[in-house]
Amino acid sequence: MKSTLILAVTLLIGRYRCQSVSRTFSCVSDVSICNDRIIDPRVSIPGITPNAGETTNLVNNVVSPTDCPTGYTRCTSVVCGTSQVQPSRASGFSTPNSLPWQAYISSDTYGYAGGGVLLDQYHVLTAAHKVSNLTDKPAPVNIRVSLGLYSTTSTQNVQTIRVGQVWQHGAYNSRFLTNDVALLRLSTPVNFNANVRPICLPQAGANYVPTSSNCLVSGWGQTSFTLDDAPTQTLKQAYVPIVTNDECTRSYTQLLGATNTASYLQFPGELCAGGQASIDACTQDGGSPLICPGTTNAFALVGLVLWGKDCGVAGRYGVYLNVPQYLSWIQSTMQCSSQNLQICTNATKTLQ
Repeated sequence: MKSTLILAVTLLIGRYRCQSVSRTFSCVSDVSICNDRIIDPRVSIPGITPNAGETTNLVNNVVSPTDCPTGYTRCTSVVCGTSQVQPSRASGFSTPNSLPWQAYISSDTYGYAGGGVLLDQYHVLTAAHKVSNLTDKPAPVNIRVSLGLYSTTSTQNVQTIRVGQVWQHGAYNSRFLTNDVALLRLSTPVNFNANVRPICLPQAGANYVPTSSNCLVSGWGQTSFTLDDAPTQTLKQAYVPIVTNDECTRSYTQLLGATNTASYLQFPGELCAGGQASIDACTQDGGSPLICPGTTNAFALVGLVLWGKDCGVAGRYGVYLNVPQYLSWIQSTMQCSSQNLQICTNATKTLQ
């Protein structure tokens, strides 16, 4: 991703088997983020008998299985897009626990790779160009995702999990970064707490171009296009307005020429945001999320950092995957991943 929170954020640009049995419920430490029915503890529940090895929590009417860690409770429907701490209204360093869906992708061999975003307890979405160069190695590469990370100097309350599957869009073009999206399946599920929560996917047919001016991009990318300081110690954020496709095309045509612009900008699969001096994503932010608030105050995933030209230059925009355009692909690929299939429509399994 152009990953530079300049602050600003400007973002540019093994083989393991997943466990055969998946957890069919999530584990949460805070029942307020669980949509399961809440029962008054003074009301009896006829006919409800816990299974062997399970106990019933009458306050929340959720069965607590032995495979949820101590302090966590079973939940079948987790609230998405909300955080215990509201994001700061300023661009710069983010506030701890305010972006609990932010994912940090790395490998044992090559270190930090880029950003991603947590969709549910098993799945992380990122840009294909952040992982394609890890899955094409002659020797297996152990890819990991860290969730709940704020400062790269502290692993307190961080959950780091090995990636079991990588699904890359079948039409991904590494030259022009079109269809630049990949789905990662974690080998074990993450547990939800104050600093690890899922983002909401957008509604089908949602269009954020060009009506969204309150959107937020985050990442550990470079703070300047010319300064290779990624990953930065602290997670950064930047508020960037989404602009019209015509405005983005005009800007890049002046910079790259009409032919190159037509090759690299692929609407509606991409969208553009930013254009403010020193407020942007930057190199090595690739794959990190662009989120926008919805009508219920929950954040929805609108974009993924793909590429740009320099970082934080006025009138020059960051290019993002337009997530609503890939909603069907994301949902169908999540189903393939959950079933550990080898073949999936318009998706290529590059790590298993």
